[in-house]
Amino acid sequence: MVRTKIKRGLVYLLMITAGIAVAQVLYFYQFFYQNDHFLPGVAIASMPVGGQHRNEAISGIEAHFADLYRTPVTFYYQDFNHVTTLGELAEKVDINQAIEEIWERERQRSIRSKLLNLDGSHQIAYAPPIRYKQAVLEMLAEEWNEILGQPPVNPQLEIDRTAGMVIVPGKDGKQVNIEATWERMPKEWAAIDELRIPIVLEKVYPSISEEDLKVMGELASYSTWYNSGEVDRTHNLVKAANAINGRVVKPGETFSFNRTVGARTFETGYRDAMVIVSGRFEPGVGGGICQVSSTLYNAVLLADLEVVERHNHSLAVAYVPVGLDATVAYGIQDFQFKNNTGHPVYIRAVAGGGRLTVTIYGHLSHKKRVEVSSVIDKVIPFEEIRQVDPNLEPGQEKIEVKGNPGYVARSFKRVYDKNGELAQQVQLATDYYKPLNTLIYTGPELSVPLDFVDTSPEPPAVEENPDDLDNSYSNNGAVTDPMVPSDSGEGNE
Repeated sequence: MVRTKIKRGLVYLLMITAGIAVAQVLYFYQFFYQNDHFLPGVAIASMPVGGQHRNEAISGIEAHFADLYRTPVTFYYQDFNHVTTLGELAEKVDINQAIEEIWERERQRSIRSKLLNLDGSHQIAYAPPIRYKQAVLEMLAEEWNEILGQPPVNPQLEIDRTAGMVIVPGKDGKQVNIEATWERMPKEWAAIDELRIPIVLEKVYPSISEEDLKVMGELASYSTWYNSGEVDRTHNLVKAANAINGRVVKPGETFSFNRTVGARTFETGYRDAMVIVSGRFEPGVGGGICQVSSTLYNAVLLADLEVVERHNHSLAVAYVPVGLDATVAYGIQDFQFKNNTGHPVYIRAVAGGGRLTVTIYGHLSHKKRVEVSSVIDKVIPFEEIRQVDPNLEPGQEKIEVKGNPGYVARSFKRVYDKNGELAQQVQLATDYYKPLNTLIYTGPELSVPLDFVDTSPEPPAVEENPDDLDNSYSNNGAVTDPMVPSDSGEGNE
């Protein structure tokens, strides 16, 4: 009997214990998994949200992030300071998405972690990642490099009248390392009073050494002539020549004339001079630059370097033979060549006294005898076009444009071996050049008033006296007529 009662008591006790356990499980399940409030100790970007409904926390988090965006950031290098804010540097956070992601991470947090922190004594910190604006980083790097950076200077080859070819030493440069600078920036959103970030600068070395230049010799040289009296055109030509002077092209590298010289605008220092536009010579920014690219083209051919891109002018030019020019137009047409020698090559461009010379230096093992020529297959005659200009006097003429014929031309390159034997002969191109028509402006025709027209009947015919015929001629046989004005000769050559 007693044993029966004990057994019943134990059963009741077990049932009560089990009930309590089930109740606790249900409670914690509801508390941890069915509750829509953040648990004690939870913080988002350093802001406590424990006990807050996840939807109610949105407004507080938005205000908190508005403060975070105003966090001051100072980048500095020696005496230079650049002050901005985190909001200017980073992308805005999607608050709703961030809270949803953090809420899901909270659901996956272990029961043990949650039980041990029911009093909220320990902070459970969640911080959305900071995503910086790549365009802003690139802009800052460019801006800082203009202020703090210094490009390296390659050693250069110069010609001394007494010492011959001499080497001018180069200089190391420095540039901003934007990646190393950004390593100091925070990776996650959190409450920060102020950020002071040092700008990291690193050394940049010349692309060629003095030792490289010591083993170099002249591979080829080519010169063209220009009229130094044309001041603006000369300015553009010299500026472009200086841009390519001292450039080093590494083995396998492709040299781009447009990338090297840059955009031809008034802002970059170029001036108006005559250029070819739609088959006519007209003033345009950067006129004269094509003489530099054409001179370089011929030097490249004579050095037997690989031409990657080249275009001929629409009209024939005077400074190089027909078929051996290379026109350029920024963003449209470029002149490019590839260094196929296996050693660095060096470009020296010098303009002065009406002469432009481009010389290619490289390892003398690549020096060859090269001949370049062109033949004209067809000459296309130009036409003479006359247009009336009311500002001219009747009978007056003005030559506005002198005509030049067009051509169809082929260009060739011959390469000889060390024994002087022809090793290679290639046709470079077949080029078409439009004719440039002569344009002559003429004055309006002379109109005779009706009152001056003689309407009287003709007198009877009189037998001519042969002795009187010479009276109607003068000026070595030219017929004179008082009603036709004499030619003033203006505009004629």
